[in-house]
Amino acid sequence: MPALRTLTVQTSTPAIVRAARTMRTVWLVLWLWTAAWGVVAAIGGGYSWHYFADGARLLLQPGSPGAGLSLYAAHPELQIGPLALVVAIPFQQLGGTGRLLAELVLTAAGPGLIWVLARARRELLGRGPTPAELLVVGVLALPVWCQVATHYAHLDDVLALAIAALAVLALTSGRPYAAALALGLSVDSKPWAAGFAVLLVALPRRARRRALLLLGAVIAVAWLPFVIAAPQTLAMSRFTIDNVGSSALRALGVVTSGTPGWDRPAQLALGVGVGLVCVLRGRWPAAILAVVVARLLLDPQTYPYYSSGLLVAAVVADVVSTRRGLPAWTAAAAGWVVLDAASPTFMAAAQVGTLRAAYCLGVLALLVALPHSGTPWPRGLSAALQRSAATIVG
Repeated sequence: MPALRTLTVQTSTPAIVRAARTMRTVWLVLWLWTAAWGVVAAIGGGYSWHYFADGARLLLQPGSPGAGLSLYAAHPELQIGPLALVVAIPFQQLGGTGRLLAELVLTAAGPGLIWVLARARRELLGRGPTPAELLVVGVLALPVWCQVATHYAHLDDVLALAIAALAVLALTSGRPYAAALALGLSVDSKPWAAGFAVLLVALPRRARRRALLLLGAVIAVAWLPFVIAAPQTLAMSRFTIDNVGSSALRALGVVTSGTPGWDRPAQLALGVGVGLVCVLRGRWPAAILAVVVARLLLDPQTYPYYSSGLLVAAVVADVVSTRRGLPAWTAAAAGWVVLDAASPTFMAAAQVGTLRAAYCLGVLALLVALPHSGTPWPRGLSAALQRSAATIVG
């Protein structure tokens, strides 16, 4: 028996070493891939950084009109969470150099986010993604990530998505309160991330109640000071943007020129509803995808950086999963992004909107219709909740 054990170790060690070298090579390729696309996206980069620079500057001027805790009431166009503005302060203080540094840091967060999700899969399943899986999701997702991180420098979206990935890791590691804290910080970065809270449904009842209370407290600490100082801050949720001709919202028959009053609540309700189905059917990593796709479906705008959230959500659904082989959600999302970018050259705006609506409705329908998944529940989930979920979904 000792001889057999020695032989097993000797034969397996070279394979382990080769696998480690292959994985290091994959990571090197992904970092170089990110750098290359980051250079491309840096042409005209930092397109939206002025919003963060202005918001950070106003936040540091509490005695000025329309600044300090009154900035959201005076500037509802700053649809940016307080956490993102605080994080923007040191970059804003450095002027143009700070903008370039912010682009660099945000771009580097892309491979880091994928590493976090790979770690989450290892925590959940005892094994990480294969080198091939990791390479495919990175090659497909990182060019789109460079759009939001480098070209637009949307610090709030980057923070919301990256912190949501940390919440997924916390769930798979059996740390429900760390997950709740992360989800709260995600909302503090970008309000549309509120739908990600549906992930907490996968917790045992007592932990779920406490986690939701912690989530609410984290959100309140960031937002309540602004609401108390200037109650008009609440009106920022009603800030309207143009309902463009290529939006899925127009394709669904909503032809108002701006954002309907019911639109934002409907986005949240639809995303949480489909996300809840995902959680109860054992596809809880796909809940983030449901929230993001609901936003794309009902948003009056079609900014290219919206696609970053779609790709990240698709990577979560693919990487934190028991399924092996082609990362189907990521491949489908990347294919749609390419088609959406190219379609205005040969399709009318209304047809582009119809294409967008068809894709979003198709994804949501699949998330609802797919059978129960074998993806394990987060560590610490009670057997009672698993039984109740099985009863609800049949």
